Amino acid sequence: FIALAMIEAQVIYALVVALILLYANPFM
Repeated sequence: FIALAMIEAQVIYALVVALILLYANPFM
C-alpha cells in the first residue's frame, strides 16, 4: 500500500507540474 501511495502521489505531482507548465506557457 505504501508503494502504491507513493506512485499515486508522483502521478498527481506530475499532473500538477504539467498543468502549471501548460498555463505558464507563453505561446497562448
